[in-house]
Amino acid sequence: MARAPRRIGILGHADRPAVRRTAMRLIAQLKRRRLKYAIDARLAGELDVPGVPLARLARQSDVLITLGGDGTVLMGARAAAGTRCVLLPVNLGGLGFLTVAETPELGRALDQVLRGRWPIAERRLVSAIVRRRGRTRARGVALNDAVVKAAGGLAAVHLRLDALGDDLGHLVADGIVVASAAGSTAYSLSAGGPVLAPDVEAVVVTPVCPHSIGSRPLVLAPGSEIRIRVLGSFDRIALLLDGQECTDLAPQDEVRVRLDQKRVRIVQNPQRPFGGTLRRKLGWQGSVHRSF
Repeated sequence: MARAPRRIGILGHADRPAVRRTAMRLIAQLKRRRLKYAIDARLAGELDVPGVPLARLARQSDVLITLGGDGTVLMGARAAAGTRCVLLPVNLGGLGFLTVAETPELGRALDQVLRGRWPIAERRLVSAIVRRRGRTRARGVALNDAVVKAAGGLAAVHLRLDALGDDLGHLVADGIVVASAAGSTAYSLSAGGPVLAPDVEAVVVTPVCPHSIGSRPLVLAPGSEIRIRVLGSFDRIALLLDGQECTDLAPQDEVRVRLDQKRVRIVQNPQRPFGGTLRRKLGWQGSVHRSF
């Protein structure tokens, strides 16, 4: 960070009492440090204080502290993409795989960030464009993944997949996940996809419950574009970005997904390397042999 941060943004899961209590304690700390701060409008409404819309909050903040679980981090990441804002994710949720500190560590984490002692990593997002009859109908970005699936979960979807410069054929599955390295440990992983180190610039394409044993995950180069044409389903079909933003799809719609040029800046806790997070949060197993 080129200069010491002076403007702090606060984003939190407004429905959780623990988040509201932590936000009030954080505000007291910021006041003692004489730092400027602003609060996301939804959380501010629960605290009965003034707030600002998230998009503006991200643009105006040097550091955006997210209070919640991974869903709150994803929301903050999409807002902060392409800005100089740095995310400081604090876990008040469940898994908290994307977070870098737990609630009791908030004061120390803030101090380390303000002093510039914790490194900052840049992560690329995935972008998705929906084309219908030759026109762009919707577009958006996601830190984790873009997913095309049956929104009701009642039937398989029929898709046509184009990647690696060729038509890869007719896919019948519950859906398909196109994930960044950050998203490789989320829905893609649960669908059988590989884990990528977070600094790998690549895109993972993972079919969800395919009806063919030949439909396997792919890891593609960062410049690759994946084109998914919707053929149909007996269910409603949708594009989901980070599982939070939803666009309904119709037969013959085409979804184009690739790594975006926008990046999001996220604080890294040097005491929590990625391998340790895999072990603690996802139960990565291994054997330690003292001798043979």
